[in-house]
Amino acid sequence: MFNSPFKSDLPPAKVKSGLLVGIDFGTTYTGVSYAYVSEHARDSLTPEQLREKVVVLKNWPGVAGTYTEKVPSILAYDSNGQVIAWGGKVKSSHSIRVSHFKLGLQDGADEHYAFATKSEGQRTRLEQLLATPSWKHPLLPGKEPIDHVQNFLKEIHQYVITEALPQDFGRQFLARIPIQYVLTVPAIWSDKARDSTRKAAVKVGIPDRDLTVITEPEAAALYCSTLCHEVDLTDGDHFLVCDAGGGTVVSPYLGKRC
Repeated sequence: MFNSPFKSDLPPAKVKSGLLVGIDFGTTYTGVSYAYVSEHARDSLTPEQLREKVVVLKNWPGVAGTYTEKVPSILAYDSNGQVIAWGGKVKSSHSIRVSHFKLGLQDGADEHYAFATKSEGQRTRLEQLLATPSWKHPLLPGKEPIDHVQNFLKEIHQYVITEALPQDFGRQFLARIPIQYVLTVPAIWSDKARDSTRKAAVKVGIPDRDLTVITEPEAAALYCSTLCHEVDLTDGDHFLVCDAGGGTVVSPYLGKRC
């Protein structure tokens, strides 16, 4: 288990500001954003002003290009089942690669894909996995989907806490402020799948008391609500959010400007 080196030494009652880290854990790609907001700013800034404080992490190890907002949700293992690469560092030369493991947390995830009529040779890698009830890699029979989720979130958390955030804030500053996390899950996730995602995050060092789990379309709708003035939405207007991801497409979410 990876424990964050940045733990606030201030009593909760005296904490006046904090850092919020959002993790968009995706089936094929994952993104991270963060924002530092003081207690005064939370009470006085408009949603639009708060949105401007959000910083999207754009520098992932091993990903082609100088800046990119997403990192592949993929792991590479050695023959002993130890993670040897993750994200953009996973290469085709790695013999044991595991991806799309997130969907293994949701019972019946295959019901949302229409691939039953395809022959085995026509199915994509994702469809082949969905057709395998155990979701186990043939060379990693002892690992369940939750193990892969935990391993991947561990790498994400460790990189964000030990490398990405210190570049912007410095270690001394981070050691004195509380960090809270928001983790997204698909709208179709059952309570069991949501709980499994939360447990995986807690196991890698994210305190349960500082973790909020929210559905992906809800998170998107909350962000879109800060753009109302830019698209001429007024009180009482409705809007739709459709999250077309690399592995899943979430049904449109109805939001309301109020």
